[in-house]
Amino acid sequence: MPTSFNAHSESAQASCFCGAASLTVPLPLRPPIHCHCGQCRRLSSAAWTTWVSVPKAAVAIQERPALRRFFATAHVTRHFCGQCGTHVFTADARMPQVLGLPAGILPPECVPNAKGHYFASDKAAWATLPEGEPCFGGPTGMEPLSA
Repeated sequence: MPTSFNAHSESAQASCFCGAASLTVPLPLRPPIHCHCGQCRRLSSAAWTTWVSVPKAAVAIQERPALRRFFATAHVTRHFCGQCGTHVFTADARMPQVLGLPAGILPPECVPNAKGHYFASDKAAWATLPEGEPCFGGPTGMEPLSA
């Protein structure tokens, strides 16, 4: 099932690559963040992961049988498609009211511009941060960094 979006709709359909796992999420979406932490880099195999936070109570999860879980930490559970392996959402026990969705599973036209790069102090040495975008890091990953 491909991702879908209707400009007049109050929700968007997100899905894995093969369509076996999908979600309906409320619109409008909050601006995503680009996360450079080591966990996000390793689990996405990319320089950073772009996350959209959505209220858990407003998300409808379809095709639950296709979903599998991976306990990434004592607090974080990642849910992925058991058929194609796409990361579909993350739940963090410290923030039970929120789900984190990788922006790539959402229709691109409904995802606003990211609000910045977080955990930038932990970025991969081979990655370059885009000029002029807000960057945050330090011990918490959320402290403003000078350009």
